[in-house]
Amino acid sequence: MRVALISQFYPPEPLAAANRLSAMARAFAAGGDDVHVFTAMPSFPDGVIAEAYRGRNHLVERTDDGVTVERVWTYASAATPGSRILNWLSVSAGIARRIVAVRERFDVVIVSSPPITLAAAAFAAVAAHRAPLVVDIRDVWPEIALKIGEWRPGSPPARAVGAAADALYARAALVTSVTQPQCDEIVARGVDPAKVMLASNGFDPVAPAPEPPVPPVPGVRDVVYVGNMGRSMGLEIVLDAAAALRADPTIRFVMIGGGTAAAGLRARAAAEGLANVVFTGPLPRPEAQRALEDAAATVVPLLASITDTLPTKLFDAMVAGTPIVLSAGGEARRVVERGDVGLVVPPEDAAALADGIRRVLADDALRARFRANGPPFVRANYDRAAVMTRFAERVRAIRLR
Repeated sequence: MRVALISQFYPPEPLAAANRLSAMARAFAAGGDDVHVFTAMPSFPDGVIAEAYRGRNHLVERTDDGVTVERVWTYASAATPGSRILNWLSVSAGIARRIVAVRERFDVVIVSSPPITLAAAAFAAVAAHRAPLVVDIRDVWPEIALKIGEWRPGSPPARAVGAAADALYARAALVTSVTQPQCDEIVARGVDPAKVMLASNGFDPVAPAPEPPVPPVPGVRDVVYVGNMGRSMGLEIVLDAAAALRADPTIRFVMIGGGTAAAGLRARAAAEGLANVVFTGPLPRPEAQRALEDAAATVVPLLASITDTLPTKLFDAMVAGTPIVLSAGGEARRVVERGDVGLVVPPEDAAALADGIRRVLADDALRARFRANGPPFVRANYDRAAVMTRFAERVRAIRLR
């Protein structure tokens, strides 16, 4: 089977979406399928094309896993809302041009969203290749934008994006999403439950770096955050907790990652003189995993309005055996409590987060329990390779109908 996979993000970009799509492509390739990924020149998180890709309008690569990756010209600039939209539009247009021009037909087209702009490329592909469409949803739009207050219900952007999402769902032979609550939201938009499939995120095995990316300080315990720094995480609360704990010289906060909120967080930490907070910027996954393994705890916050998301940083922490302090409700809380892998505090409550961090760091037995529970729980329930193998089998069954 020839598989076309359309995605805004793909390795080497350091974010969960790229890891998910890479695992998806590997699952098809491992099953003997011919996989062709159409994607952008890497520019996440800072809006600058990665050095190895600069000045290129088009590039075709072949990975060690047998996946063909075709990258199109990408508009990239500083990460402002306007430049991000231009980035998305440039990638969708470039993919549409390339995928329509492929002479040998694809048997199935898979598009991963967000961004919703890739719908245009997906529709062009299925029309040109007369192939079934599979839609992979990582965040349900426009619902996610409404929850974080980015758009108002009934606003022109919400209506337009909702219409595009509905058109994708209607055309799709299969729709997948990463949590059951998100699947339920998709069904609530009128999608046939029989064609909605849960394909959860999970952990990808990665060997930690041999050396710590942030030099340890004797007598200091690191509380790390690893991941994208976007609006839905509500990362201001981590700085609030750091401010509350600044008098304790044995606690250091290490913030690993980048994204739209990163510059503001750095500026605030500098303005408030938060010497107990260190920002590393994005790190290669082996280095980030080493930081997790060395940490006394990891903190994972979400806005109170975000209840249907299961951040992949939870899985990375579990497989590393790192105790979690979760400031969130909903699906994330359910999983952390079910696995007994961390302490849960109410979302958007800085005092509760600071107290939770104190409690975890002060209780050796509690940390040992969380460390012991994490690896077996995540391996039994959230093995990404197994999830994607099941997904690939479902897609093949569509093609065989």
